Amino acid sequence: MKSFRPLWLLCFFLATIISCTKQDSIISNDPPDNNSALNETLMLQLVNEQRQQGCNCGSVYYPPVPPLTWNNLLEDAALAHATDMYENNYFSHTGRDGSNAGDRINRTGYFWRAYGENIAKGYKTEQAVMDAWILSEGHCKNIMSPNFRELGAAKVNNYWVQEFGSR
Repeated sequence: MKSFRPLWLLCFFLATIISCTKQDSIISNDPPDNNSALNETLMLQLVNEQRQQGCNCGSVYYPPVPPLTWNNLLEDAALAHATDMYENNYFSHTGRDGSNAGDRINRTGYFWRAYGENIAKGYKTEQAVMDAWILSEGHCKNIMSPNFRELGAAKVNNYWVQEFGSR
């Protein structure tokens, strides 16, 4: 019976990954990294490396797309949402005031023609959260969307937010 244990664990692990890719939000069980701020340069680099390579988001292949540039207004929207989720102990794309990402982005003065948002909780590094977002079909589509030209992101405690936009 012990010889089947590794196979059973592998099947459980794969089933967990597959079920997570269908969720709208990504949560890790890692303990929080309370003192680490977002490395903006690394986050932008990781996103653009993925965009340059192309990838499968679920069963759909997304070819390489142009790189994004950093936008401070999108960063402000990401920081506001990450802070609100952290300070009020919730995790959702919908703000406590009923706002969506487009509303929060508009509040910064960034008036978009296209936007997207990725959120995650519990990851310790930019690489770890990017790996999780790429495994999640909806989050991956945001990263690979040719409709976006700019990115802003923030991390507050263990809450991560990426805001994508085009004007």
